[in-house]
Amino acid sequence: MIKFNVLYKINDSVLYDSHGKMPQFFGVSPQDANSYSPFELFTMLRKGDSVVTTQSVDTLFKKGMQQQIPFAKKGDQIKTYIKILEVFRVDSIARKDYEAEMAKDKPRQEKESQEAQAKQKEKEEKEMQAYFSANKITPVRAPKGTYVLIKEKGNGEPAAVGKFVTVKYSGKGLINNQQFDAGVYVFQVGPGNAIQGWHDGIPLFNKGGKGTLFVPGTLAYGQDGPAGPFATLVFDVDILNVSDTQEKADADKKIMDSLAAKNLPKAN
Repeated sequence: MIKFNVLYKINDSVLYDSHGKMPQFFGVSPQDANSYSPFELFTMLRKGDSVVTTQSVDTLFKKGMQQQIPFAKKGDQIKTYIKILEVFRVDSIARKDYEAEMAKDKPRQEKESQEAQAKQKEKEEKEMQAYFSANKITPVRAPKGTYVLIKEKGNGEPAAVGKFVTVKYSGKGLINNQQFDAGVYVFQVGPGNAIQGWHDGIPLFNKGGKGTLFVPGTLAYGQDGPAGPFATLVFDVDILNVSDTQEKADADKKIMDSLAAKNLPKAN
């Protein structure tokens, strides 16, 4: 196992630099010897050694590696600067060192994550405010940042934390305006299985309520959003029922489904 610092550059642009961050750890294997990778040199290196490698993007493309380097184009060159910090012969010692480096780097990772999340939230907020202004609507902001346009508050039981709520919904992207899902869903407000934006916004309604949730990506599906990474989502919601237990919610939903089926038009 080799511990090292690395700097990747494509032409004059830095792709990644581990200096001041968590060092890299790499287990050397014989199959790396002919991989057209900087790692094929690791069997020749010792602690304290430094090496610079240059790879032709044209050659990488010929080897079918376009997907691994989508940012590169023909004619580019990737330079890798490596400094060997340690060479481990015993896996258990390498594991202890890896865990120690992880613990030391954790505060930096957490700080970077918080800063990135703050920037993302700021971007989402500006995006939503621009949409509200363009469409001349003034939704209410829920505690965590979901915006709720209440068309009907509802006169029934409040959809409070701990209640089991049956919601008829349709969801689309704020920007692309394309529907990605629709249906009826039962969940428990608070601990239940739903995106944070629903736990944030649904409690503003009572049974019988109708409206629209504007859920920023950080309170929805994040990187894996159905309308794109961190895309703001729009849900039109109809609060069909509010129950005290899952069993009661499921029983009531069966009754509603049965009544709905009876009211369907008959086929000719």
